[in-house]
Amino acid sequence: MERYANLAQERGENLGGLEAAWYTPVSNLLHFPSRGPLAIDQLQLRPGAFWYQLVSVRGSVKLADNAKPFGRHGEGRTHKLTGALARHTPALAAGLETMEGGRFVALVRDLNGAVQLVGTPECPLQWQDSYASGSETQRNGYDWTLAGDALRRCRPYLGSWEVSAHGLETGVVLQPGAGGTVQLRTAGGQLLATVPAGKSIVLRSGFKLSYQIV
Repeated sequence: MERYANLAQERGENLGGLEAAWYTPVSNLLHFPSRGPLAIDQLQLRPGAFWYQLVSVRGSVKLADNAKPFGRHGEGRTHKLTGALARHTPALAAGLETMEGGRFVALVRDLNGAVQLVGTPECPLQWQDSYASGSETQRNGYDWTLAGDALRRCRPYLGSWEVSAHGLETGVVLQPGAGGTVQLRTAGGQLLATVPAGKSIVLRSGFKLSYQIV
């Protein structure tokens, strides 16, 4: 049976960039589907485990998934997720220290709403970060990397995932799809438009208008 198919493009607007990234130690994953279809329907974590968000500088998170020759062992992939964390604080520095030497997998959601799994239990990601104090014209903060070699390309993820939330008894459950929106309303509360994340809108009026985003 022929295993090839037409490589079709999705119709509609194509937004570049990643909206958000989450990570968890590989030890949290249960019954990982190493074989089978590339897309994963649902991941299962051990009881009490969560995903944790890498709340990075907007627009800084990027993903690269490239072919890599392994010599006589054939060819695989190399996955590299990068981003930036703003400022130096005692809490952030302590949190980064806990990442050293860890083995992780990550989920990323792009601005089109698609989610991918980066890394696997067999081929985990490793954490690296570097700090620069910056200057009057350069930011203060950390550049971080989660990277590792893999046998397959990043896995499309179709399921939900539960994110740790401080102050809540349970986490917040997320799923594939576009992120938040901004609503534009008049002073009287009339809704003019709802703009998805990453989208743009043009308002034309014969009057001078002002808006406050809250």
